[in-house]
Amino acid sequence: MTKGKRGRHAPAFILLAIATAPTHGLGVLNIINEQVPNNRLDTAIIYRTLKEFEAKGYITSDWTDSEAGPKKKIYTITDSGLERLKEFRGDIEKSLNNLQQFIRLHNDI
Repeated sequence: MTKGKRGRHAPAFILLAIATAPTHGLGVLNIINEQVPNNRLDTAIIYRTLKEFEAKGYITSDWTDSEAGPKKKIYTITDSGLERLKEFRGDIEKSLNNLQQFIRLHNDI
């Protein structure tokens, strides 16, 4: 069996998680784990992508006090991030169509 590519759609899922609810980095991973149980993401991918998205203006962050533990950096999606999320959706739809075509063609073998 071939190993899956790690984090192939990680940026899309990370941005989608933040669009679902403003949250901190580990919260992003928790949302993804809940919504997509077979994901192959780790915290390094999450934090690298968050840093990149903030630099590109797709998300913003603010530090907030936490009742249990240190302050947390909470990420929120921007209008630019919502536009990028639409682009991700379009790319994924194209990939899905190609994959469905592969399955149809494979079934004909």
